[in-house]
Amino acid sequence: MAQKPIKEAEAVEETVDVDALLPQLSKKNDEYIFKLRRILTQHQWTEERQRTVLAKMLPEIITAQHQGRPATQLYGPVTEKAESLIHAPKPIKKVAFWLSGVDLGFLFASMFGLVYGGMALVNHGKASAGNGLLSIIVMAMTAGFAFALYNDWSRAKKDARMKTWQILTLAVAIILAGSWVSGALAYLKTPLTTTMPWWAYLILAAASYGIHWLLKRKYHLRGLMA
Repeated sequence: MAQKPIKEAEAVEETVDVDALLPQLSKKNDEYIFKLRRILTQHQWTEERQRTVLAKMLPEIITAQHQGRPATQLYGPVTEKAESLIHAPKPIKKVAFWLSGVDLGFLFASMFGLVYGGMALVNHGKASAGNGLLSIIVMAMTAGFAFALYNDWSRAKKDARMKTWQILTLAVAIILAGSWVSGALAYLKTPLTTTMPWWAYLILAAASYGIHWLLKRKYHLRGLMA
């Protein structure tokens, strides 16, 4: 059972009277809860933290109890239930959409830089036209935000997210817009819009991946297809 975010857990505890429910437990269930709390205490769980878990468990236990099902049938052996609580994964914090998009954008920039750098090196330093720095950044950020949009959509509840055709249409529109801007930049004759030597692409790839790695490490961001 994954731990709930703090605010949600506090809300559950406020709506459930743990002290009123404990006396309603059968002898077997009361012993189950006693052993569970003893194990949690041994692992330095505070009383407040234990009560938060009990606020979630007790209504379920009492409902099952009325159906003739003890806590061991509901949760399994008390040691296993304690282990699942102690080693439960930490709740994943929601990441700002723009941060996720920028992070994935730098990941794509590293990919593009590596590909174009390799192509330029193989072609004796000649890269194809339209692969200037700004064009790569625009396409990379476009792809990054498109994937961030998809990831947010896939994690949302089904009844609260756009339909599949809507998200696909929006993603395609973003990619087409980014492609148009990237192509238009190729007509500008500036140091930032013209092709670069192979080593410049590889520097871009390394720098972009380094920024992606730092953002992922600092903000605990998910991967490309999270």
